[in-house]
Amino acid sequence: METMARVSPSLHFAIPTCSLRSTSTSFLSPSLASTNSVCASSISLRSSVRNQVSCVVLAERRRRTGLRCLASGSSSAGSSERWILEPVGDGNFSHIGYKVARPGAFEVASSSVTIGRVPEKADVVLPVATVSGLHARLDKKDGLLLVTDLDSTNGTFINEQRLKPGAVTPVPPGSYITFGDTNLAIFRVTKAEVESTTIKMEEPVSEPTSETQAVSSEPAG
Repeated sequence: METMARVSPSLHFAIPTCSLRSTSTSFLSPSLASTNSVCASSISLRSSVRNQVSCVVLAERRRRTGLRCLASGSSSAGSSERWILEPVGDGNFSHIGYKVARPGAFEVASSSVTIGRVPEKADVVLPVATVSGLHARLDKKDGLLLVTDLDSTNGTFINEQRLKPGAVTPVPPGSYITFGDTNLAIFRVTKAEVESTTIKMEEPVSEPTSETQAVSSEPAG
C-alpha cells in the first residue's frame, strides 16, 4: 500500500506506510526520513517475533525427537523395552587353536530366544567352539531379562557368578553375561525403554573386575 505525500502542487512521491488497514491516501509532511525509520522499526520487530517463535518450535521438535541417556531404571506405562547385548571380549582365540571372529552385538527381539553354536538349535548363533550347540535361553518378562543355562558344557555367567543349569536368573542392566568364553562370548547387557519417540538408555551398574572367574576352554558339546 502506498500513501501519496504532497510536496508541491505539481509533484507527488509514493512512500511506504506502516498502516495495514487504512486504504485512504494520506498527505504527509515532507519528513520522509522519519516515516521510513518508523516503518523499518516496525518491520524489524515483526521479523524478530517470527524468528523467536520459529526457534521455540524448532527446540520443541528437537526435544520430542531427541535421544536421552538416563541412569534411571523406571519404566512408564505404554513404553516398550529393548534388550541389547554388546560384545566386550578381547577377541583372543589362542585357546581354541584357530582363528575365530568375535560375534557381534544382538538384540533380544522376541519374548524368548535361545543362544547356541548350532544354527539348527539356536535362534542366536555364536560360532565359537566353547559355546554349546544349545547353550542358554533369554526371556523378556515383566520388564526383566531372564537367562537360563541349558546344561551347557562351559557354563553361563552373570558377571563372575556361574549359573546353575535350569535356574531362571534375572540379568540386571549394565551387567556382563558370558556364554562359555570370556574372550569371545562375553556381552554387556543394555536395557532401552522406548517411550513415544524418546529412548532412555540405562547406564552400567557394575564393571568387570580383574578377578573375573576363568571359564573353561574345553570344546563344547
